[in-house]
Amino acid sequence: PAAAGHAAAEFAGDTTEAEVVDLDEQGYREGRVGPRLYGTLTVPAVRVRLSGRKTGSSGAAPESIEAIAREVVARMRPGVRYILGPGTTTHAVGRALGAESTLLGVDVVADGVPIGVDLSERALLDLVEGHETDAVVSVIGGQGFVFGRGNQQISPSVLARVHGLTVLATRTKLAALGGRPLLADTGDPATDARLSGFVRVVTGYRESVPYRIVPASEECCG
Repeated sequence: PAAAGHAAAEFAGDTTEAEVVDLDEQGYREGRVGPRLYGTLTVPAVRVRLSGRKTGSSGAAPESIEAIAREVVARMRPGVRYILGPGTTTHAVGRALGAESTLLGVDVVADGVPIGVDLSERALLDLVEGHETDAVVSVIGGQGFVFGRGNQQISPSVLARVHGLTVLATRTKLAALGGRPLLADTGDPATDARLSGFVRVVTGYRESVPYRIVPASEECCG
């Protein structure tokens, strides 16, 4: 909303064309994950930062994603419930556990066993209430979003019950951000502010780097 307000305030009538790119649903049903160009739209030609095109992890070496997954599994502790966000990197964590998990949904595992698959916000709340819980999420390539894009089930209410956060990204994906921070856009400014700061991003087996998270409104409109 803040970015939309800034865009409206700066709009002077000039427009440009932008591509509409999203998941290829037909390809996904056939087991392929990739983007599809759906068309173009006329958008305001303003100086505020608009969301860039999402890039996936399909170009990353499979061994780098699998190395990240092995590191996450090695860090898991008995009795802790782990929320696995959507994406190919987090999906690899499920494979490393030998557990059923979804590619585009949000799942929960505990002691290496799935206890909830493709969950809604309500189902997540039921599973994490009263339990030590960590969230494992990946970075949206090209944009840097960690929360608020594709994983809205991990809502501010769920995050209020999460004790730890593990962020996953290949080194290539982080380098493509060109130094821009990771973004939180949960819809609740207080939650975004609480998430901001430095987090260690797992980039491989026994490899991690510190990286900054900021509220999306601060990056777009600060």
